[in-house]
Amino acid sequence: MAISGARELDDLMQLDRSRRWRSAAFPYLAFAPALILIACVSFIPIGYAIVQSFFRSSTLQLGRFVGLRNYNDFFFTGDGFGSFENSLIFVAGTVVLAVPFGIALALVLNKPILFRGFFRVVLILPWLVSNLVGALLWAWIGNPQYGLVPYLLGKIGVTMPNIITDPTAAMASVIVASVWASTPLVMVFVLAALQSIPTDLIEAARMDGASPWRRLWRVTLPMIRNTTLMALVLTSLHAFKSVEIILVMTSGGPNGATETMATKIFHEAFTLIRIGVGSAGAVTIFVLNLLFTMAFVRVLKSEHGA
Repeated sequence: MAISGARELDDLMQLDRSRRWRSAAFPYLAFAPALILIACVSFIPIGYAIVQSFFRSSTLQLGRFVGLRNYNDFFFTGDGFGSFENSLIFVAGTVVLAVPFGIALALVLNKPILFRGFFRVVLILPWLVSNLVGALLWAWIGNPQYGLVPYLLGKIGVTMPNIITDPTAAMASVIVASVWASTPLVMVFVLAALQSIPTDLIEAARMDGASPWRRLWRVTLPMIRNTTLMALVLTSLHAFKSVEIILVMTSGGPNGATETMATKIFHEAFTLIRIGVGSAGAVTIFVLNLLFTMAFVRVLKSEHGA
């Protein structure tokens, strides 16, 4: 009897351990399909691009090992550092315009204005439209021969600079198109944050005699600061890897005035068929984005005292 009881107790303990193991493993098993999918479309390609950046190849197959020569070719041939400078200008222009404009739109749409739902739908459309369609739209609008903007400006006696031949006008045009595509993202993020602010705080500030401008600076903006920073990071990352807008509108011209690192990667990999050099540029953008994101996370942690 004692032996039988010990066996039953041992069986119960094994069954309990098996149940606890299954219970502990279930979240990981449920997460496994998503992890495998992310690995197939993100981690594995990134890892292969890192490896390929050290090999001279014109196809997806690894060629001859060349060390850091691909990185040297990317930055020191075809004005590579110029493309990096253009990327900074393009990203800075997009962020400086899109973030404040998106915040302003969110503040307006958070008010009980007439046709608010309609305006929310209309203003979010640029975010839903693909970058390729948006680029084609802006290329038509700004075309010096038959574009809508040059035509309207000509009616009032103003001559618009040619975005095909004028470097400054070309960069300004692609920044405007990027701002048009990026502003809705900022607007949606900030609008969601505004609606999460307790109305009691705003009402208390109003009862204390704070003006609308002071309530904005002392209550509203501090409450949405983290969300605004996140929108800024996402806008920066999106602009840094943007390809369609520049390729469609200017093709990187005139004379490389609008060629960014992203467009240079495209030309190296798919026009010149230098996959290794293109991979080196892609890895560089990946590292820069990673460092920028890590800096953002560090700022958030320092704010929360972590």
